[in-house]
Amino acid sequence: MIFKYETGNQVSYVKALWSPEKGTMEIGKEPILSSSASLPIIAVHWESPDNATIFTREDISTTSEVKTNGATVDMVSLANSLPSYYEPAVAYTTTQVIYASEVGEQETTVSKITASRIQQYQADNGTFLGMGATDEQAYVLVGKHNQYKLPETATDVQPATMSIILDIINPDGSIITKTVTGSYDTSMLVLPQINIHFTDGSFYFGGFRLDVTAQEPKLIQTTSITKGFEIISTATKLQPFEFYEEGSFPTYTKYGDYLVCIGQTIGPTELTIAAFKNDALSAFSLLTPYTMIRPIPENAQNTTIYTYDSNAKQLKNYHIETLVQVIVPDSP
Repeated sequence: MIFKYETGNQVSYVKALWSPEKGTMEIGKEPILSSSASLPIIAVHWESPDNATIFTREDISTTSEVKTNGATVDMVSLANSLPSYYEPAVAYTTTQVIYASEVGEQETTVSKITASRIQQYQADNGTFLGMGATDEQAYVLVGKHNQYKLPETATDVQPATMSIILDIINPDGSIITKTVTGSYDTSMLVLPQINIHFTDGSFYFGGFRLDVTAQEPKLIQTTSITKGFEIISTATKLQPFEFYEEGSFPTYTKYGDYLVCIGQTIGPTELTIAAFKNDALSAFSLLTPYTMIRPIPENAQNTTIYTYDSNAKQLKNYHIETLVQVIVPDSP
């Protein structure tokens, strides 16, 4: 894993080696990559723990304000492709491409940005939920709210529903549209900002997995993953989310044999890192106290990582400086 820190005007990345079954966490003492926060960096994509791609608005390949210490870095300048007025909302990255989304009420503009050009596509059949890409295609997940039917009696109240639609963008720019389901409970998607994560050919959200490579894509219940989160919730007595508090969908990344989930799965004062193998919980770690407030408040500058086995038995703990993000690279 990669731990990202922001201190003053410095952004730094530190390597962390977690052995899920042993519960050990080896955290580097020095950054493997650091840069000035004032540089026009748009995104950093980690291909492996030692290889990163930095996408920049200007050509800064000769700057001395990017320092490496064991990491190999490719600098990709978007100066020739990105209009000066355009601030991309990054939704997905690869080693060569940034995918950005401009989200409207019922339409999404997807921008595919490389060093040489920018291509834009319009998905106008729903509200943006998330996106991802493979070597050949890009995938945009959208939701279209169904017309609500007033109940005939007080006992006949039905939940509001939406259709979940998969837009597949081909290399030639053509778009194939597939309806995944026409009756998804919209209460599962009430977050103000939604960017459902994509990894290894699938979207993961709300106890479901959507395989975009299937001929007829459908939502598949991830029952064992849901059970894993139930085990995680028993590990501590941390304060749960209140009904008015905003959470977010965890991120999922396929890493070797593991599916790694990162997010606030219990409440607003923790960060969960969970490793699943064959969809079953292998181990997890909790960072607490933790906050999503940025910049990190003075009273939250330090935290503790607690590691657990698959039965929620605590194994070890490590006191560290509070990080701003945990990153799982594409490959070991």
